[in-house]
Amino acid sequence: MLFDLRSRGRRRAIQAVYLFLAVLIGGGLVLFGVGGGASSTGVLSGLAQNGGGGSATGLKIYEADVTKTARAAEAAPQSAAAWAAYASAAYNLATTGNNYVAATSSTAAGFTSSGAKVLDLVATAWNHYLSLAPAHPDPQLAGEVANAFGGSGVSEWAIAESAQEIVAEDDASNYAEYADLAEDAYFAHEIDRAKLAAAKALSLAPKSQLKTLKADFAAIAAQASKSSTGASGTTGSSG
Repeated sequence: MLFDLRSRGRRRAIQAVYLFLAVLIGGGLVLFGVGGGASSTGVLSGLAQNGGGGSATGLKIYEADVTKTARAAEAAPQSAAAWAAYASAAYNLATTGNNYVAATSSTAAGFTSSGAKVLDLVATAWNHYLSLAPAHPDPQLAGEVANAFGGSGVSEWAIAESAQEIVAEDDASNYAEYADLAEDAYFAHEIDRAKLAAAKALSLAPKSQLKTLKADFAAIAAQASKSSTGASGTTGSSG
């Protein structure tokens, strides 16, 4: 791969996930309120109690899929396929109903507070999936993660970068994918990776786009240098 998944930035991401896993696995899927009875406060229980948007039946189907795939992943911690399925199921729930709002004349599109909570599950599953170093990472799942955690999502740039790298390498002749990777890497403060991705994008781009791309990268680098790597939080208006 163009960038080493075992490198410094990746190790930080992988280390962070074990805090989530301690809660998720060691706690017996506490996030889902298992064993909590009527007073359960798990993520999915909270979504159900607060109305997750969409039809009740549809929401329950997505919640059930997350619960099912999470249990399967817990039972097979070394199975990349199981953790990919869990990440995908959680992504589907995060983009359902009131977890995500479309753009209107007065508000931007984005994840609501309830959707952001579900994205915590996506991050957990995705980072564990990467830690297993799958031989052929799923580019469709990677695209979903890149969108959810990048600038059009919650701006968790390190997670977005880890996913966009896979997307770019799967479509290696597409300069736009490397341009997106450069943006994610700049905002993740992985400057060397950002420069590599920007150079790759420029080498692939048509001549008519070079001037615009160079200006875009300069602007992104300047903006990223003034930002932190933290999340911007929710971007929708409801939750």
